[in-house]
Amino acid sequence: MKINKIKRHPGFFALTLSGICNSARNICRISNSAVRRVTFWFGVFLLLFVYQQKQLVFHFYFIEQEHLFLWSQDYFLSLIREHGGLVRWIEAFCAQFFMERYCGAFIMSAWLTATGMLAAAIIRRIAPASNLFITSLLPVIFLLFQHFDMNYRYCGTIAYTMMLALLYGYFCIPNLTGQVVYATVLGILLFWGFGAVAVLFLTAVVLWELMNRLNRAFFFIIPLLPVAGLVLWSIYTALAGNFRFLLLPDGYYSFRLRPGLALYFLWIYPVLLLLLCRFMRNRKPVRRRYKYVESSILLLAVTITFMLGMSRFVNRNSDFYKELDYYMRTAQWDRIIERCDGDVKNYLSMCCLNLALAEKGELSERMFSFTQQGVQGIFIPWNKALQSSVLLSDIYFSMGHIALAQRMAFEANVIMPDPGGPRMLKRLIQTSLIFGAYPVAEKYIDILEQTKYYRKWARNHRRFLWNDEAVGSDDLLGMKRRCIPKENFISEHLNVISDLENIALQNPAHQASIQYAGAFYLLSKEILPFREFAEKYYGTEALPTLPEPYQEAIVILSEQEPTILEQYAVSEAVVLRYQELRRQVITNRQNSAALPGLLKRSFGDTYWYYYMFK
Repeated sequence: MKINKIKRHPGFFALTLSGICNSARNICRISNSAVRRVTFWFGVFLLLFVYQQKQLVFHFYFIEQEHLFLWSQDYFLSLIREHGGLVRWIEAFCAQFFMERYCGAFIMSAWLTATGMLAAAIIRRIAPASNLFITSLLPVIFLLFQHFDMNYRYCGTIAYTMMLALLYGYFCIPNLTGQVVYATVLGILLFWGFGAVAVLFLTAVVLWELMNRLNRAFFFIIPLLPVAGLVLWSIYTALAGNFRFLLLPDGYYSFRLRPGLALYFLWIYPVLLLLLCRFMRNRKPVRRRYKYVESSILLLAVTITFMLGMSRFVNRNSDFYKELDYYMRTAQWDRIIERCDGDVKNYLSMCCLNLALAEKGELSERMFSFTQQGVQGIFIPWNKALQSSVLLSDIYFSMGHIALAQRMAFEANVIMPDPGGPRMLKRLIQTSLIFGAYPVAEKYIDILEQTKYYRKWARNHRRFLWNDEAVGSDDLLGMKRRCIPKENFISEHLNVISDLENIALQNPAHQASIQYAGAFYLLSKEILPFREFAEKYYGTEALPTLPEPYQEAIVILSEQEPTILEQYAVSEAVVLRYQELRRQVITNRQNSAALPGLLKRSFGDTYWYYYMFK
């Protein structure tokens, strides 16, 4: 009866309606806030995607070749047994899709957006009234700077995102025991699976406890002890050669180099963030007008940081080479020549250009149509680095020097962190088939058949195993096999001219060999050895006629021996052009400083100009 009376009381319905309205307003407020956050981060994702797709498209193709993800249980188990193996497995899994257009930008934009969202969630969790939301973009920006660095490993971005996720989880645990157990267990797993970010995670936890609950902070020595033990054990057992790879972001960078300040800032950011949140945690709510002003100032500061950081931390010098490297890997020789229409001052890029000319059979005729930079423009010194090994393997393979092409592929695979890269594994399969080392080729084919994007190529090459006739009849493998000299000889990496001449004698149809040999003599300005080279090969199947740059070199020799012009059938047009060059040189000999510029307009595409001024 009392209940019925209460329900019939008019105040009861008013209170009930008021409660429903308040609940609805709270739900709407929460819903609107969530929608705004989702909209904001979706906008960030789109900006990152468009920007990275435009600026890093060839970088993603380049990075993909340094990873090899195998769809096998053995590959997974072999990695998770190693320190930092799980994050390397995730990195390789993501990187395999980089060869697809837009996938690299999409995947890495998702990781960067997740990093920012987790930083914002931590701020909202521990200091909701601080108005520090915009600062969650800082780790996104500094990680983006790293994505331009070819020496940075993307597992650093993945590990950093995982660290923020676990840090957010720590702040969601309400009691001391749960936090200590969480930090201890996850600290160990994070260290073993993701590397040095575990130290950053535990540092942030201990710092927060010291700032907020000093009387219980000593309990968090417990999570530090097992990780410290793992660090010492890793050094003792040589799992890591240096403490910096276990404690600092250096573990996510090329072990031969030191990372820049941008990567170290990422290590400082969680500490600074927690200090700011602690300082502003109990801040009273401010008026919306002042809140917008603060947000605008922070957004302006973040924008300035991005603009200054792009000029300070981002090096774009390798972008052009990465583009040429992609065209070279996909045999787009015309595209390389088209992109190099102008002065190419980088030795790596010049090597790509000359290789493209050689593959099209145009190196001898067209090499001086471009600004050559000496012998290093066709053959760089080997510095035992990854990129020089990969490039030299391509150059040697183009030359027909199969032994050195195979050696450089071996060297490149040794340097790579994964079980070799797909590009160099394909090269090892090709060279092994050419040499008839079928068991070795089968081993590498078995590996590539475990990949997603190279499985078809590997299966197509399985038909060459133990089938000399199939190898000999193949346009590529058969031609390269005929380049192998019948007699063994000691090959020199630093002096391959004699090797190229032997290859040219063995297989005159392989024009790249003789063209590279001639290019060596001309670019090194060794005129007398070049004459011996011409006497030996002119009129043979390897060199039936002299290309125009060769004739121009013969004209230089004719200054002391005029009869040589008839011996090599130098065209009258070449002789007349040389006479015009001499006339202009004599006319402007008093103005030696301006002479290179005056002659370049008419003779910049000749060997004579290179011989005089380069």
